[in-house]
Formats: sequence, structure tokens, C-alpha cells
Amino acid sequence: MFRLSQKADYGLILLSSIARIHPQGEAKAMSGLHPGGENQAGYVSISSIASKHKISTKFLSQIAQELKRAGILESKEGITGGYTLAQDPSSIKLLDVLKILEGELLEGKCFEEGHECTCGAGEMWQQMKKQMEATLGKKTVADLVA
Repeated sequence: MFRLSQKADYGLILLSSIARIHPQGEAKAMSGLHPGGENQAGYVSISSIASKHKISTKFLSQIAQELKRAGILESKEGITGGYTLAQDPSSIKLLDVLKILEGELLEGKCFEEGHECTCGAGEMWQQMKKQMEATLGKKTVADLVA
């Protein structure tokens, strides 16, 4: 069974929350705070998202740092700081995000190089993995908020 880890789930919540507040990043050049932890410069505080979704701020911060290192998020320190998308939401593929946070989506002996399948389902698992990756490769953060 395919299951998203809590880390991947929270990562998608983080990205979709930021994309909902600043869908195209059009406000990056402006300044000033708005209620709710976001500001016109497009930066959103992790604590505001964590509080809204009842997620550990520390855990969400760790996820945000990982996504920042991968070039998905940008950050800014200070009173008007926080996180924002480093790219347009329509260019951030869900497959890329999940691979950053999870590694491989499906793992097992059937996916190992040179493994001789004895259950008979190896080819089916390979096809399912390809289909899942093809679908997630077409979906973006913008699709999460559409």
C-alpha cells in the first residue's frame, strides 16, 4: 500500500499554504505585514502555518529547510521574514517534492536491480510505479490549490 509519510504530508501542506497566500509570488516586491503571519513581500511564517494546521513548528521548520536546500523555497529573516516559493507554483512538480522529502516513492525487492521475482507481481509493481511517477510528474503545487 502506498502511504505518504507525515513528513511528505506536512511538506505538501506547507507548500500549498504558501501558494494559497501568494499564488504567483506577485507581491514579492511589496512590503508590510498582514494579519495571520504572512506579509506582502510573499514571506509566510512557519509558526502561522504550523498553528493553523496543528503541526509541530519545529518539525515544519525542518521540512522547510530541506525544501529550501532543494531550491523549492526561499527564506528571509526578520520581522517581515518567513518562507516563500522560490519558483512559480505551476513549475514545482509534486514528484520532485515527494522525492526530496521521501526518496523513492515505492521501494522493495521487486525494484532492486537484478532481483529475480518469485511472487509473479514484479512487473505489475514496476508498471504501477511508472504510472504513479508519471501522474505525479504532471501534477504541481498549483494543482493543490486549484
